[in-house]
Amino acid sequence: RKDGGVVIPRAPGEAVATKVSRVTTIPHLVQRELVVAMVMMAVVLIFSMVVNAPLEALANPDLSPNPAKAPWYFMGIQELLLHFHPLVASMIIPGLALGALVIMPYLDADMDSVGIWFRSNKGRRMGLVAAGIGLVATPLLVVADEIVLDLAGWLPSLPTLLSNGFIPLAIVLLLLIGFYDGMKKRFAATNCETIQATFILLLTAFIVLTAIGIWFRGPGMALMWPWEVAAAGVGH
Repeated sequence: RKDGGVVIPRAPGEAVATKVSRVTTIPHLVQRELVVAMVMMAVVLIFSMVVNAPLEALANPDLSPNPAKAPWYFMGIQELLLHFHPLVASMIIPGLALGALVIMPYLDADMDSVGIWFRSNKGRRMGLVAAGIGLVATPLLVVADEIVLDLAGWLPSLPTLLSNGFIPLAIVLLLLIGFYDGMKKRFAATNCETIQATFILLLTAFIVLTAIGIWFRGPGMALMWPWEVAAAGVGH
């Protein structure tokens, strides 16, 4: 949209072509989209024919499964519910994330990087660093919250919405602000590059949370190794 059409990839430092030859959407773009759609449908059809997906037993309202896991695409949010107050995990954090996605396009006007993957070479390095931090820090924080941290127990006089909701949320937001400021100073980066790195960090963290919820949560949503979860007969 911002480039006036389908973006043509270019290398960092490569000047934008002053005159770009254009073709009509139909048939040049639609034809390619149709081919991709047909290939994807064929892949999904073949996958569904090869991989068995048996139904479980009929639901028993008198016996809840242990654990009662959400579908895999909601496991990241269900994992958040184990670490935050339900209101914060299910409403406030997703709301903040959605709001950030809405305003993000209006905060990247300090560099011309249309068509450049990850904005620049510096942006690529920052993205790798952010992904690495997310891969390491997220499981460490999950384990720490599981074993060490107990804000509700340490602050018994406060409502759980504060001790297990807004206080840990404020701590996470402060860590994100520190990450943003540190990355911007360390790499002498623009707002575009730093916002992108922060987004990659959050996306990586959410993917890790989803993976933990799927493969590392057993009966009672206790942390386990994947083979222990499989031995306990917990479905994904």
